[in-house]
Amino acid sequence: MILSSIISSSWLLLQVYYLKSIKNGLEIEKKEEDKEPFFSIIVAIKNEDQKIVKELISNLIALDYDKYEVIIVSDDPKEYVSNIISSTGVSWNNIKIVRRERPIGRKAGALNYATKLANGEYFIFLDSEARVNKDFLRKICKYLDKEPLALHVEIRNHENFIEKIYSETTNFAMKSLFLSRFQKGLYIFPNGSAIVISRDTLSKIGFWKEGIVTEDLELGIRAALKGKQFTYVHDILVSLLSPRALFDLYYQIERWAYGSGELFIYGLKLFSKGFKGVEGYIYVIQWGIYSVFIFVLAIVASLQMLLHLSMSTYIISILIFSISLLIYSSSFKISEDEAYLVSIATIWAAIIGFTKGLFKLNFSWKVTPKIRSNTSKPLVLRVLQYIFFIIALTNLIYNNIFSSLILLLLSISIFIIDT
Repeated sequence: MILSSIISSSWLLLQVYYLKSIKNGLEIEKKEEDKEPFFSIIVAIKNEDQKIVKELISNLIALDYDKYEVIIVSDDPKEYVSNIISSTGVSWNNIKIVRRERPIGRKAGALNYATKLANGEYFIFLDSEARVNKDFLRKICKYLDKEPLALHVEIRNHENFIEKIYSETTNFAMKSLFLSRFQKGLYIFPNGSAIVISRDTLSKIGFWKEGIVTEDLELGIRAALKGKQFTYVHDILVSLLSPRALFDLYYQIERWAYGSGELFIYGLKLFSKGFKGVEGYIYVIQWGIYSVFIFVLAIVASLQMLLHLSMSTYIISILIFSISLLIYSSSFKISEDEAYLVSIATIWAAIIGFTKGLFKLNFSWKVTPKIRSNTSKPLVLRVLQYIFFIIALTNLIYNNIFSSLILLLLSISIFIIDT
């Protein structure tokens, strides 16, 4: 258990180190625009709010650039797609809104479908809620000699405590896990919401692997294995939306964690790339590393009647993790009183998602709502909160007071996020 505490703590502290070691003034050399290539902006949608899609179209057709097209591929019913086409009233010839008759391969399947329709020399993959500045494509032109590119994402909605915290943690990740790691020459694994890649490079990598939950992470692994390192461009922004409700955030993180667990074995191929590959693998499985201590703590405390671990083992483990978590938390500019709710939801989403992905259990894709939400607490959490409570009482009967207290606190942590 102490080892699991050290593992989780090391990942938290490593992120803090990355943040503190950013070198200011170290910029990527960019060239003047000497050509205007043709771009294909590709967006895959499913169950998205139509208002979001319409705003996306309005944003993209207003770009200050001539040679580009927009391809929106939908896995929705015919009525949905027809309504999008008719209600937008777009007469621009270079926008295509298409529907897949056979929606296979998850999001990756939709992206591959779109690339077959695309005419561009370069592909730009965005999400439906992405918004960019008018000079977006002109800025990209200055970095094309360094493609594939991973762009800087930021959050534009800050209305409630979830959105504010999500925005701050996104800023942290962009600096710590993208900017700093790129400055150190480490492998960058792109965010699927903001990728620029040439047709030739994507072809050499092998296009998108269909059926994968986190297709962007898997693409990043294959790119690294084939010697195609992503360049992180911090000064080109793509604006996104945060989840608006706590369980929307939970399901999004569960999806990321599932992908991390799903790639646990495949990611081991990165070891062939030496130190950079090992560090890259740590990044790939970060959701499992981050949550492994709480997972082990819950298992060990539940089995205390058989294991008979000493109280000192519990205390040392919890102390190590608590200190590292305090140092990690101090790196954020978060003053929201409800921050603990986000932390609890994140931990449990990471544990459950990573475990499901590791064992490749059935996964139902839930699109994160961008406007309205009626998401309820997942069944697995409702069951776990009572299981922990029952085992806590059982431990108490056998006079295992400390483990009983831990399980009771874990149970309460799940009960209190029922908001």
